[in-house]
Amino acid sequence: MHPHINGMQDTERFSETVSERKQRVEAAISEALQREAMRHEAALKNMHRLRALRLERDQQANRK
Repeated sequence: MHPHINGMQDTERFSETVSERKQRVEAAISEALQREAMRHEAALKNMHRLRALRLERDQQANRK
C-alpha cells in the first residue's frame, strides 16, 4: 500500500478514536448531571420532610 494512503487510514483511525472518546466524555457528563439532579431532588425531599417533622414536633410541644 502507498505510504500516503496508509497515513490517511491512520488519521481516520485516530479521528474515530477522538470521536469515540468525545462521545464517552459526553455520556459521562450527561450521567453525572443526571446523578446530581437526582441528589438535588432527594435533598429537597428530605429538607421538606424534616421541616414537616419539625412543625409537627413544635405543634405537639405547644399543645402541652
